Parts: sequence; C-alpha cells; structure tokens
Amino acid sequence: MNRLIFIISTLFLLSGCIEKKIIDDINIVTGVGFDYLKDKQLIGTFLTQNYKPDKSISNQMYSSKAVLRRDLLINANRQSSQPLVTGGLGVTIIGEELGKRGIKDLLDVYQRDVSIGARNFFVISEGKAQTILQGNYGTEGSGDFLYNLLDTHVKGRDLPKTNLHLLLYDYYQKGKDIFLPQLKPISDNQVEISGISLFRGDKAVDVIPAEKMFFFKLLVDKYSNGDFSVPKEKDEKASVKSIRSIHKFKISKQDPSQVTIQIKIKGTIQEYTGKKLQETKEIEMVQKELEKEVEKECLQLVKRFQAQNIDPIGLGQFYKSKNRGFDFKKWEDDYKNLNVKIDCNVTIAGTSTIS
Repeated sequence: MNRLIFIISTLFLLSGCIEKKIIDDINIVTGVGFDYLKDKQLIGTFLTQNYKPDKSISNQMYSSKAVLRRDLLINANRQSSQPLVTGGLGVTIIGEELGKRGIKDLLDVYQRDVSIGARNFFVISEGKAQTILQGNYGTEGSGDFLYNLLDTHVKGRDLPKTNLHLLLYDYYQKGKDIFLPQLKPISDNQVEISGISLFRGDKAVDVIPAEKMFFFKLLVDKYSNGDFSVPKEKDEKASVKSIRSIHKFKISKQDPSQVTIQIKIKGTIQEYTGKKLQETKEIEMVQKELEKEVEKECLQLVKRFQAQNIDPIGLGQFYKSKNRGFDFKKWEDDYKNLNVKIDCNVTIAGTSTIS
C-alpha cells in the first residue's frame, strides 16, 4: 500500500515538470516556407491563423532571414506577441531556387525536431515559397486549406502518398530518390498542384507535369480511388472512375537486366461520349485503349528517369532486396541500361451513368 502511495505521489510531482502551453497563449504555425536569399542565407516565412469572435479566420504571416532554420524561427518570434510553435505544422514549402540548390540541411533539422508531426507535407513551389504563403485561400485559413488540398489529392486523385515520415525514409535509404508535390500560385486566392518535382539526392532536377501525374502514381503508389479519361478514335472519350491499382516488379530469371513492371487496374466506366455503349465489345475496347496508354506513358517516364540517372520508383531498392551483397556503384551503370517493360492489365467491372 505504501509503495502504491509513493508511485502516485511521484507521478504528481513529475506532472509538474511538464511545460504547459495554453492554446490561447501561443501562435500555432500551420504553414512554413523557405526561400534561398544569397550567401547561404534563407528567408523563412511562418503562417499562423487567428480565430476571430465571429468564428472567421484571418491569416498572419511572419518572416525572417538567417542561415540556420532554427534561427529563422527565433528571429520571427521577435515579431510575434505570443510564442510561435510548430506542433501544428501541416505544410512545409520549399522555394524553387532552394530546391535546386539542395534541401539536405532542412531534412536533417526536421528529423531532429520532435515537435513536428509526421503528417506534415513537404512541397516545392513554382517561384518563391513566400508568394504562396501570402495568398488567402478558402475560409478555413490558408494553412489548413493547403494541407486539405494536398490530402485530398493523395486520397482520391493523382498525387502519390507523401508525408514527412515517408520523405525521410526514402531520403536516408539507398536505391530510391525522393519526389515532392509542386504548387503553383494562380492568383492571390488560388493555388494549384502543378506537378511532381523529382530529385537526385537532395536536389530538384526535373518536374513531372500535372497531365502525367496519373501515370507516375501508377508506378510509385497504388490507387484506392481515382479517375482517368481514355482517348478513343474520332474524339470519343470514356471516363473510367473509381480506379483501383497495384503494381509490382518482376525480374527476368533468364536475364537480370530485364525487369517487368506489372500494373493492374480495376474501375468502372462513368461517362462515354461515343455511340451507345455495348456491354462487351465497347468495354473491351476501353480496356485495351487504357492498357495501351498506360504502357506507353509509363515506359516513357521510366526512360526519362534512366536518362537523368534518377530512380523515384525504387528499382534500386527492389534489386537490393533480391541480391545479397548488392553493389550500388555498379548499379549506377546497370540502371541506365536496364531493360524495362510495362505490362498493364485493366479490368472494367461495370458501368455507371453513361452520357
């Protein structure tokens, strides 16, 4: 009994050592941007949201200059009447110039900062990150809007699954290069996902445009929900909805330099602009057209990656898992000459509303 009383008393004493942060006494940073200035200096932009008595939300932005990311936050705090805290951070935006120069130092800082959650999205901006954070988007506050925009496109559209945890995992292992969504400001109150930025090491080297994101996601992730318009002859189109997909790699037993990327897609035809849809003939035609399109576009992407010596789909990681004592130096040459085949199989489960 005495032991139990001692343990309970100790817990009460320990609870008094925890730093308390009352939400009304702090400024929660929901979005942050980093831009390269000059001489290794950065501009940090910190976005917070103010909740007004009428339940509306206004955006508040703080910016500072420094060489170290931690100093950026310290300097920005001098402008705020309440401490800026990053525990609610949802979006980190890297300026285009900084992305090209390298983000190694930022990634190192983020992996050490336990206050930042794994749900945080890392993205690249077209132009300056500060420009995007200066916009006023939606009614829920710009930080929450940007997070929800990215989250929606991951769950139901063409953006591969991405967050801070996955980014750090891919960056610190050999055999796979990182990629980040790219944001483009359209106006003061509009922003869009304009593509996917591809990296070699920690430097951005290429961009997959928005119209190719569907095929990129087929190669690096799986669809649990999605849609794609299949072009047909005479300007006819079929819209395949509720797409589900998986992919896997298969190395040829006869020749290890040959690998097949098998992609399986299931979906339903939501819309069809041609003549009356026949349950068998026309559906099979849509399946074949989609298979042909996927195989062509995905193969073009893979060849594009090989030409630039980048591996965002993780073929190096896959080969490493199949070979004990894998030599990454030799792999750099092997990867460029790898014979890749795309094998797509499409199943149309049925039709929905046809127009």
